[in-house]
Amino acid sequence: MVTIKPIKLNSYKTNTTEKLTSAEMGKLWAIYMGNSMSKCILSYFLQHVEDNNIKTLLENALKLCEEFMKTIKDIFEKENFPFPKGFSEEDINISVPRLFEKESV
Repeated sequence: MVTIKPIKLNSYKTNTTEKLTSAEMGKLWAIYMGNSMSKCILSYFLQHVEDNNIKTLLENALKLCEEFMKTIKDIFEKENFPFPKGFSEEDINISVPRLFEKESV
């Protein structure tokens, strides 16, 4: 399976002295929280995946989550705005066994 590469989107501000609006801050906050949750879920899936094609897909998705989180963190730091703690390894136990397994035929 080939590595999935997203289109690089750049955000350009016309006026770099303008602060983020409350709507922009709220959306970035929500995206950060969603990606931190996805990172936990994907880490769990990676721990238990058996199919190499799916494993590659999960690794790519995890990498994207981490890139999005870093970008948002950078934006908040530039704006001197506190960023959310988000979900972390403390919120998930990746050693818990799966609920369902593929049946042997």
